[in-house]
Amino acid sequence: MARKSVVRGLVLLALLGCSQPPPAARSNPHQLGEADQAMLQGQWERAAAQYESFLAENPGDAQRAEVRLQLGKCRLAAGKPEAAIRSFDQALGEQPPAPVRWEILFRRAIAVRQEGDPARAVEGFRAVIAAPLSERGRSVTNDELHYEYATALFRAGSFSGGQSELKLCNPTGPYERELAVRLGMTGYSVQVGAFATEDLARAEAAKLNAPIRQVSGARMLFLVLVGSFSRYDDAQKELSKLLRQGYTEAFILP
Repeated sequence: MARKSVVRGLVLLALLGCSQPPPAARSNPHQLGEADQAMLQGQWERAAAQYESFLAENPGDAQRAEVRLQLGKCRLAAGKPEAAIRSFDQALGEQPPAPVRWEILFRRAIAVRQEGDPARAVEGFRAVIAAPLSERGRSVTNDELHYEYATALFRAGSFSGGQSELKLCNPTGPYERELAVRLGMTGYSVQVGAFATEDLARAEAAKLNAPIRQVSGARMLFLVLVGSFSRYDDAQKELSKLLRQGYTEAFILP
């Protein structure tokens, strides 16, 4: 009797499967390959245009969440955080699988930070860090997560919190040089230049009466740093002054 029930169940499943329409064929699938190639080459606008065109022609595609994620990453890399956030929100609305969802939330937090809201970005990174590693998958590495979270904490004014996150990164990993600069700092500074030789760095530092910091890595660098501020807002004021003086490449460390 039990065997007959199993057989009937299998037949029913087969009939149900036959009644389901086959997945729609993709229109112009080559656009995805071209978009991915353009993205690898750093051609953000070209890649974004290809992703958008594919989505317009394939509104019901099974992987539309992943495509919207890629589109958002292009917008983010192109320096358009507001547009990136829109893409990420649309991707979240597609009910993506867990690993994709957590990467979307991670990239969205970066975009929010770039848009100038570090406190909200910190909340986003905390949610991703709290996610089970089995769900988060491998698309967001631990080093990347801790480094970006640290940056948001620094911008939000939590210097000690940012330093704690940086210490969780692999010191010989992809952020080796950034860690070498930031981990030894005791406050915010403004970097106005990075030079391959000490003589060039000293010449620039003399103009601002600024110290030099030597950083080891694949190659030696000499950084010219202005000030040491306990508050991020104070470092921001110094940065604004230096930008007005023509130091257009200046930025805040850590």
